[in-house]
Amino acid sequence: MTYKTILAALFVTAACSSAFAMETDKFRSIVADTVSQLAAGNVDADALIAMQVELEKIGVDGAREHAMEVPEDAQVLRYVADSADEMMALSLDGIEAAWHDGEAFEAIGIDIEDYDHFSPVVGHVDAVVHPATAIIALREYKKTEDKMYLLQVKDELAEVVEHLAHID
Repeated sequence: MTYKTILAALFVTAACSSAFAMETDKFRSIVADTVSQLAAGNVDADALIAMQVELEKIGVDGAREHAMEVPEDAQVLRYVADSADEMMALSLDGIEAAWHDGEAFEAIGIDIEDYDHFSPVVGHVDAVVHPATAIIALREYKKTEDKMYLLQVKDELAEVVEHLAHID
């Protein structure tokens, strides 16, 4: 997905949304800033990590609020919110297996595949998991300067933007 496509998706979902449970407008703004910096080649890894940490916080707050508003989603969303710090400490392979593939949910007896991929609950999960993955990739970039990790950041953010429309 190109940077222009990601930015266009941000604006389309922003136009179609009325954020109430999660600060989706702020989330979109941070994603747009991140994508712009990546596209411009201005890679200050520490600044980008701080931006992703803010995305993570917005995602956690949104998950907790949605859990209060929709009790049937509470178990999975509280688990994700409570696990956010642990996610960021994983390796890329670790977060992929545990959270992207859903292995972590086995600990609470949930198969995340039982939820519609574009449901609000999966949207809230992704609003935590994808920024955490972006943080891990940026840390790897900082160590190696391998631009492959920057592409992963872009991909993670593109995927979560897709889900924002289903949170609103």
